[in-house]
Amino acid sequence: MNERITVCIVHFNTPKLTECAIRSLRKHTPGELEIIVFDNSDKRPFLPMEGVEILDNTKGQLIDFDRWLATFTDKEPSPGNNYGSAKHCYTVQWLIDHRKRPFILMDSDVLISRDITPFWDRSCGWVGEVGENVKRRFGYDIKKLHPFLCFINVPMVRNAGILYCNPSYMWNLTHIAPNHRYDTGAWFLQEAKRVGLPFKELALKDYLLHLRHASWRDKEPMKWIEEHKDLWQ
Repeated sequence: MNERITVCIVHFNTPKLTECAIRSLRKHTPGELEIIVFDNSDKRPFLPMEGVEILDNTKGQLIDFDRWLATFTDKEPSPGNNYGSAKHCYTVQWLIDHRKRPFILMDSDVLISRDITPFWDRSCGWVGEVGENVKRRFGYDIKKLHPFLCFINVPMVRNAGILYCNPSYMWNLTHIAPNHRYDTGAWFLQEAKRVGLPFKELALKDYLLHLRHASWRDKEPMKWIEEHKDLWQ
């Protein structure tokens, strides 16, 4: 593959983990990578790293989340993660709206264990793994496209008029919508299937390790990073 692969990482307060995630990506994926970090941190921003473009939203320069969240008068309390799922969805939508070219969405709390170039497939609308959103707040099993690692063919998605983020159906932004149970990647998957976008499924366990809930439970990932340093050193 000669085309440069773009990888977009949504970062929130885990600078060391995000750095190791990028190092693991570079270690296992050959060729030229365009790496973009969208920094939503309010406490621990991502530090400059050679060859990484940082989109600084630490003070709401790109997305004013406080103003956006204030428009949802029926939103439910989210004390655990401060509306983290909704913010993540809205950030991905911003990237789709502003980057205009395909990218691989990658979480900041993963370590890459294998070459991810198979995800980059312009013949598909998306490439990734579909999973269940098991027992998410309301006890429903909702299928979603996992955001840990997935390819989004932005031109194809935009031409089809598909949104990644539909606030009216986010599980904690409104409780009066006809269906308010969707989480990150779930609305996008439903709409992509509805319009019949071509896709390819890949098992994420073959490509990464995931540290769950690292960013919003004040969980220090250093022990986990050291346990798997062979993936990023």
